[in-house]
Amino acid sequence: MPLRQILLLFSLCLELCSTTTAFNARCFPPNFLFSSTLQVDEPRDRDVSDVERAGAMGLTSVHLSMPWARLLQWDAENELQPNAEGLAFYHALLDDLQKHNLQAIVTLYQFNQTQNWLNTDVATQFETFAELVFNEFGYKVKYWVTFSEPLTFIRDVYGSREATEEIKPSHPYTLTHNVLRSHAKVVARFRELQEENVVTDSARIGIALNAEYGYPVDETNALDVTAAERKMEFDLGWFLAPLVTGDYPQMMRERVGERLPRFSPKESALVKGSYDVLMLNQYRSRVVTDCGSKSSGITCGELPLGYARDRGIDDTSSLNGAHAHVSTANVECSPLEGYQDDYLATIKWLHAKDPSAEILLTENRMCGNDSLHANVERVYKCIVDEKVPIVGYSAPFLSNNTRPERKNVNTAKRTSSELAHTSQLATDWFARLSTAKCWENEGFETTQKDSKEKDPAEEIREKQANAESGDNEMNSVPWSLNEVILLLVVGIVVLGAITCEAMRELRLSSQGSLEELQVLITIEE
Repeated sequence: MPLRQILLLFSLCLELCSTTTAFNARCFPPNFLFSSTLQVDEPRDRDVSDVERAGAMGLTSVHLSMPWARLLQWDAENELQPNAEGLAFYHALLDDLQKHNLQAIVTLYQFNQTQNWLNTDVATQFETFAELVFNEFGYKVKYWVTFSEPLTFIRDVYGSREATEEIKPSHPYTLTHNVLRSHAKVVARFRELQEENVVTDSARIGIALNAEYGYPVDETNALDVTAAERKMEFDLGWFLAPLVTGDYPQMMRERVGERLPRFSPKESALVKGSYDVLMLNQYRSRVVTDCGSKSSGITCGELPLGYARDRGIDDTSSLNGAHAHVSTANVECSPLEGYQDDYLATIKWLHAKDPSAEILLTENRMCGNDSLHANVERVYKCIVDEKVPIVGYSAPFLSNNTRPERKNVNTAKRTSSELAHTSQLATDWFARLSTAKCWENEGFETTQKDSKEKDPAEEIREKQANAESGDNEMNSVPWSLNEVILLLVVGIVVLGAITCEAMRELRLSSQGSLEELQVLITIEE
């Protein structure tokens, strides 16, 4: 009985330890993908350096793009032909990724040759390009992205307020229609090649959509509430609805009319379900009012004909509660960065359109070190509290100290040394998260001292050398202060329980015979 009591007390202490740790440490699923963007538009040696960094950080995947111009070239007969040098480049790069246990997330089209999408023949050309890539790299890539942010390259050129007179009001809709049909054709061919064992069975494909979440300027004003939802349907729903339902949002049908193209029954069936996983890029949010409201800074008639006037909103305002404009040595943020919960809100809006689909978060904005920590926390909240099936998160690439113009690390008015310091703090934290899949309520200040003077590549090689020699075996999972305190508490409690039990036995024994007491004393000694 006394032994049982001791064991029970010990188990309760262990339960207390695990419960307390659960409050402090939060963990992602074991197979969760932590990724980062890999720039491959520069010399080969820099790409290898980035692969080395990504592997040493403990990332499970990297996101890169394959431009047409690098893999295809026009011959004398004006026919597209494979570019052997470009193919060799990407074979070597993908082999490097596999060597470092990194899965590749490959984008086929990202912000190039925009004007060609007004030509319906471009879908056939894109399918030719995609088939070449699938045949070459089908067993080296796990995730494929047909298009990255089609909203950005379509709306910014053809649907913005600055659109030129040469652009017709129907152009944005024609462009989107061609992109979606092209995407669907590529996905269909991808699935055929999977059946033919050209592409690995485990590979998945999708399209990376983007949106700026819309909040109504006045939540009590029905006009503003409707305008905010209209923004989401015209931005994210414009591409998402055809993928889920086979047609554009009903709201767009009503406002755009016959200028909005229609899919044929065959095309609708091809577009619907043309994804294995939903993909999302998100950077900021907007506060929205109807262009006809008193709070709008522009009238509906002042908006250009076409997409902008069809959408009919003013999203140039900023309200209390949004991120304030910040301009310091370490951060340069827009005054319209948005609300703290916009990332979570955008993910939930996407998830509501197809609750059964898994989501891969392919890119998001970093506005200072704390925003990375906050976004990871929101992703965790989505998975645990909202039960959203998110399979991966991609952060801006943070570890290159020699590249101050790095995309998505907002670097305006910052020196390379300031960028190096800021980026390295976030890199260290994200590396620990990627390796352990868990994090506690900690900031970046714990790594600040060590990050000021160390070169990332040199530090990576040092860690790899230590790992090979076994020097870092005891340091691979450092003990936190909470864990040390809890261990001491458990030890003290167990020791106290043993002492109390010994004293009780001694008192009971003192009531027995002199011979029994002598035996007990001898045992105690």
